[in-house]
Amino acid sequence: MKVRIAVGLALAIFAIGMLVCTGYGYEEVMTIPAALLTGLCVHEIMGVSGCKNKALTRIMVTFSVCLCAYAALDLGKYVPVSGLVIVAVFVLAVLILMLKMYNVTRFEHVAIGVFASVAVSLAMATVVMTVHFLEQFPVLFCRSNIIFLLLMPMFCAWLCDTFALFFGKAFGKHKLAPTISPNKSVEGAVAGVVGTTISSLIAFFICNRFYFGTDTIRWWMVLAYIPICCIMGMCGDLAASVIKRNYGVKDFGTLFPEHGGAMDRVDSFLFTMPSMYLTLRILLSVLVK
Repeated sequence: MKVRIAVGLALAIFAIGMLVCTGYGYEEVMTIPAALLTGLCVHEIMGVSGCKNKALTRIMVTFSVCLCAYAALDLGKYVPVSGLVIVAVFVLAVLILMLKMYNVTRFEHVAIGVFASVAVSLAMATVVMTVHFLEQFPVLFCRSNIIFLLLMPMFCAWLCDTFALFFGKAFGKHKLAPTISPNKSVEGAVAGVVGTTISSLIAFFICNRFYFGTDTIRWWMVLAYIPICCIMGMCGDLAASVIKRNYGVKDFGTLFPEHGGAMDRVDSFLFTMPSMYLTLRILLSVLVK
């Protein structure tokens, strides 16, 4: 447990460092860890799936890193080809490659690689894409608003999991999903949602009092959204557990001692961050004409 806590604190400090970079106007720096994490996650997913074709794995990892950077930095403004066309061409190219390497390539691995490289990269890219709200809606958002918006999905992914872990160990009696993740309890899940909501409200009132330059974000928005975001995080965690159970592994990797691989650390975040971004994007498209 000591190692788990120490590694968790180190990862938290790294995440805070990225937020500090954003606070000082160096948000593009976040593209680097986002793209690297994307590549690590795709590599781990390909490994867990049992893919023995190293060339295919390298292709999927490379494409995922490039796609994450493309989406995060909005390179579509400079490239005369849409992201959808790029993905379509990539899929066709990989399918053709499968014909050439049919003796060492299974369609299952191609399908998993394409899905993982697209889904994970776009999910991670929403971190930097959220920062772009500063340029797109300068009247509504100040830099401190954006940092808070990035902090909330982190809370819902990792703080919720921490509350659920410790409260569930102490008081958990009813299994949340016994066939998928037998260690998770209903009591822990409820504690995670409640604890994260209270923590988020405290963070909001502190930021609103000392840092916010606009009143776009209100306390009732936090109260309404955080429980939903926490549930999305739990869905991400359970979805990752289903994948691991399908392939008979405990963790996606061993990169972080007592925490597993990169995918084990961001599985919830891959659900909470995009859900926050898409919610904001939909609301802004309706409210801002």
